[in-house]
Amino acid sequence: MDEYILFGTIQILGIFALVFYAVSFQMKTKENLLITQVISNVFTAVQYMLAMAFTGAIQNILGVIRGVVFYFYKKRGLKPNKFVLALFELAIISGAVFTWNNIFSCFPLIGMTANLYGQWQNHMNRLRILAIISAVLWSVYALYTGIYTSVLTEILKIVSSLIGLWRFKKGVETKNEQQQSCDRHRRQ
Repeated sequence: MDEYILFGTIQILGIFALVFYAVSFQMKTKENLLITQVISNVFTAVQYMLAMAFTGAIQNILGVIRGVVFYFYKKRGLKPNKFVLALFELAIISGAVFTWNNIFSCFPLIGMTANLYGQWQNHMNRLRILAIISAVLWSVYALYTGIYTSVLTEILKIVSSLIGLWRFKKGVETKNEQQQSCDRHRRQ
């Protein structure tokens, strides 16, 4: 494939990934967030594969699998147990070890670990905070690999997560206030 066409294809895939990820953090429910992130991870995995950034590609494929598994758990009203968490963490570490290129392979490894824990637990604000940490790490890797639309995607993940934290903060405060009120009544 011509070098310029390949570069353009990689960047266009990144635009699709960017759109889905930016939208994902505006979702109120975890189920919708997971589905939009799965779609984004598919585009991102192909993007990294075409760029021969295999650590990023494998980590995003694992992100697709994790998103699908966690989606089905959430739809059934269940939280994946610690065994599932450990299994995915082992897969993330193995993926990084088998595709190790240099020190920059650590960035997707740590970023995916933050993302894994964020999606494993059920608190949407914690998920958004861990997504910010993950996005910072992934942006370094994307910059290193020359996938500039992924750098932009990671920046938008940060912005979108911050907006999501702000938008849904009132609901969290209201729930916390309700819980505190219930706790006060129990003590009286």
